[in-house]
Amino acid sequence: MKNTRHELKLTGERTLPGHKEENYWFTRHVAAYRYAASLSENLSVADIGCGEGYGTAMVAAMAKEVTGVDAAPEVMEHAVIKYERDNLCYRVMDAAALDFPSRRFNMVVSLQVIEHLATADGFLEEIKRVLLPGGTAIISTPNRLKISPGSDTPLNPFHLREFTPEELRGLLLDHFKTVKIAGLFHAGWLRVNDFLKFVDFIKYYEMGKLNLRYWTHQFLTPLVHERNFRIGEKNVDRCQDIIAICEKS
Repeated sequence: MKNTRHELKLTGERTLPGHKEENYWFTRHVAAYRYAASLSENLSVADIGCGEGYGTAMVAAMAKEVTGVDAAPEVMEHAVIKYERDNLCYRVMDAAALDFPSRRFNMVVSLQVIEHLATADGFLEEIKRVLLPGGTAIISTPNRLKISPGSDTPLNPFHLREFTPEELRGLLLDHFKTVKIAGLFHAGWLRVNDFLKFVDFIKYYEMGKLNLRYWTHQFLTPLVHERNFRIGEKNVDRCQDIIAICEKS
């Protein structure tokens, strides 16, 4: 990993490493990438909508080769400079028009991307196209029941459409042979926080300094660790992020 002069700004559109106030969201993403990496050993992998590039580099530690793809040129410039491995590259590309030959990859990873798209069908067909027969797509997205509770409209202004586990399963079955739904759940003290609510990770960015939870967030968020998340297949309606494991016929 190298230092880069092209540092990215934290805007809320994508999470970034190195920001203590963002540590909860960053670590939540890292936990999902760790799971994807565990399934990628010796495979050829594409990471679609890879953002800053940290997760692509994690997968590259396990995979045979990895290509990270994002539509933002400045983000890919940053990633190319910061993360360097012989089996890793980054390319600027539209997720709905991938510049790859058909049947190119054993696995496609796309984490926290589909909620940013107005329509997902073209995106999913492109993922399917570039997968080898029998290949795997790992797609994650926030659980609408948790990220925007009680609302059909996403609370995050960068999200265009959010899904429940069953909504995502139904959409993916239109494109893939099989779809297994798992979830990323809170564990440890984050599970306790689900009940006591001494930190509100969603509403923090709207809070002023007179709000007590502003200060509990400041104190506790840097303490979030990967062990405070777990992947499971039961009670997925209660998960924070939906993780779909899809197989191409």
